This record gives sequence, C-alpha cells and structure tokens, in this order.
Amino acid sequence: MITTQSKTTSELKSRTDFTITEQKPNLVRTVLLTSVLAAAALGLTACGDSGSAGVLTVEVNRSDFKVDIPASGELEASNSTTINVPTGLRGPQSLAWIIDNFSDVKAGDVVAKMDSTRESFRLEMEQLDYDRLGLDSQIQTQKDKTIDKSLNTDTKVTAQEQDLADRFFSEDERVYTRIDIIDQMRNQDYLEAKMEFYDWGLSQHGSQAQAEQELIKLKQKGHKAKMNRYSNNLKQMEIVAPHDGLFVSQAGWNGALPVAGDMMWSGVTIGLLPDTSKMQAKLYVLESEALGLAIDKPVTLYLDAYPELPITGTLTQLDALAKAKEQDSPVNYFQITVTLDKTLEEIMQPGRQVNAMVHALDLNDVITVPNQALFQKSGEYWVYIKTSAGFAKRSVKLGNRSLNRTVVTEGLEQGDTIALTTPPKRNRV
Repeated sequence: MITTQSKTTSELKSRTDFTITEQKPNLVRTVLLTSVLAAAALGLTACGDSGSAGVLTVEVNRSDFKVDIPASGELEASNSTTINVPTGLRGPQSLAWIIDNFSDVKAGDVVAKMDSTRESFRLEMEQLDYDRLGLDSQIQTQKDKTIDKSLNTDTKVTAQEQDLADRFFSEDERVYTRIDIIDQMRNQDYLEAKMEFYDWGLSQHGSQAQAEQELIKLKQKGHKAKMNRYSNNLKQMEIVAPHDGLFVSQAGWNGALPVAGDMMWSGVTIGLLPDTSKMQAKLYVLESEALGLAIDKPVTLYLDAYPELPITGTLTQLDALAKAKEQDSPVNYFQITVTLDKTLEEIMQPGRQVNAMVHALDLNDVITVPNQALFQKSGEYWVYIKTSAGFAKRSVKLGNRSLNRTVVTEGLEQGDTIALTTPPKRNRV
C-alpha cells in the first residue's frame, strides 16, 4: 500500500492512546492503522457537529504530503559473469549435477555436469554401424573380386573355344554334311555373342562395384558426422568456472533454480559469478501500488537480516510493463532496479532478501483531502464545502495524488470543512 502522512493523522495520534511505530518495510506497516485512525477522526467530526445533519465531514488543514511505495526483492551484483551451457553442445541434455548455490569456486572448478549416458550410448551405436559398413565394404570387395575373376576366366575359355571353332571350321561338303556345317556356323555365332556378353559384363561390373562402394562410403560419412557430434558433446559435459568467485544459481524461464534432472539446451544460463564489490537491488512493486513510480526516485532499503540498518539508493531502472513473478499467478508486479549509494561487502551478498520504500513524493505544507471527498464529471472536479446555509459546490484544481489522498492546489483554504459523501439535496445551497 502507499502510505500518506498528514497533520490530521498527527493531531489524531495526540488525542488517542495508540502508539504508532516508525514505518519500515519489514516491520508493521502503519498504513492500515493510519486509515483506521483517520476514519475514527472523521467519525468524531461528523458526530460532534450537529450542523452537518448526519453528513460525514472533515476539516481541511495544511500538512506535509509523503507517498512511499513498498517494494521487496533481493540483492544482486551490478556486474556478473554468466555461466552458460556451452553453445557447442548439440541437442537437449539432462543436468546430472550442479554445485550448491552460493558456493565459493576457483577458476577451472566444475560447477555443473551433464548426464553423458545417452551420448555415450549413441556414440557406441554409431561406431557399431560405422564398423558394420566397413565389414560390408570388405565383403563387397571380395565379392567383386570373385565376380571379376569368374568373368575373366569365362572370357578366356570362350576365347579359346572361339579360336578352335575358327581353326576347324570347314564348308567342304565332302567332309561335313550340310547340317554339320550349319551347326558349326551357329556355334561360331554363339561364341561371338558370348564374348560380347562377357565384355559387357566386365565393363558393367566395374561401374556397379564402384557405385556400391561409394554408397557404403556415403553411409559411413553420415555415421562419422554423428560420431563427431556425440564425441564433441561428451567433451563439453562439464561446465567450469571461468574465474574465481561466488557461484549464484540463475532461475530458469519458470522461475525455478536448476536441479539435477532438468533438461538443458546450449546457451542457457545456469548461474552467475557476481562482482560483490558493487551491489544493487532487484525489487518488485505491486501493479496496484505503483502510482508515482518513476526513475531517479530515492529509495530506502532494509536487509531482512539487518532490519535496523537503513540503506539508501536511487531507482535507476523500471520495467515498462507489469508481469507476474510466478507462473500462473494473477498478480502482476513492476520490476525495478535500485542502485545503492554504498556497498557493505561484509553483509551484502547476492540473493539476500530486502524490503524497501520508494519515496515517490515528499511535499511540504500543502492542502490534501481524502479521495472520497472529490467528485468529478467530464474532467471537472469539485467538493462540497460546509457553509452556514448548508453545503455548497466548489470547483477545485488538483495536484499530486496517492491511493487515498489528493493535493488540492486551488479552491480550498485551511480551516474549510468539506463533506466526505454527497450531501442530501435539502442540505445543499
């Protein structure tokens, strides 16, 4: 809630037995108590004035007007070295182990390990397939040699047969009958055709054997590429710290810190190595309480561990849109960054919880009225001021406002009495 301090509340404190503690974000918030006291004061005003005819009124006074916006969050380093899953790691990997949060590490220390079981299995399977293709290549080579040898042998035998057929061929009908002569001619034609077939077979077999070997090599190349990828992944299973520092786990997209069993992708940030010599605060402000939130506003912070030690800073970064802190949460927050005026390294560590007050407004000696006393239509604002004849409508000009009070720059003077609700028509003038 946004707290507002006024002289009306201060005067009421002096007339009651309530004791209001100094407001701090991690202590009791006095906003509700102040509202109760203000309501009691208004009630006393209405009941004590018989001329108000039952209309709840309040007396206008000049006072200081302060608006403080509560925020909560944690400390973080202004500068940090990110620790990411190696960008060369291909495919999703399962996180096997990660070092404890806020652990001191040295350069080269292993901060996280990926589960290598699946990659090792895949590498072995690809190696087996690669070796099997190598054996297939050897078998095919021996088979090609056998076929080539058979074709060459048959070619030689056929050539010899053809030579004999040519040498002993005769068309002399005195020696051979016509039928025998025809058989010899047919035998020559057959042997010639057979030689042509073997010549064609030798040339075709060479091309086919080469194509089969090229296909085997192509398959081996695919398996080799996978083997190289899995081998490269296995070399990057361990993530090491680039330098000395304090390891701080980094929450993922779902807001949860990484734990063993989580799936990781290349480039995902798993942690930070912060420079603790200069800290800042990452805070969250409820969207409903962010009225007046702006860059360069002063901020007072309190560590949960040191609630009596105020820390000052300045709002240096403000999100343009409010968003939920947790998945599926309907509550939206503005994230802000506060630069601290001073870093106390002995007590300020990353992740320490803080509560804060953003001092959105601090005006001195101004007239403020409760928001419920203001009425408006078509951009015109007015109040009902009490006169001797009844309640009169009076236009006012407004300045800064909070969730429960508004500064009136023109139209009211100190000591005026105004209505908090619309007066009945019989009481208006």
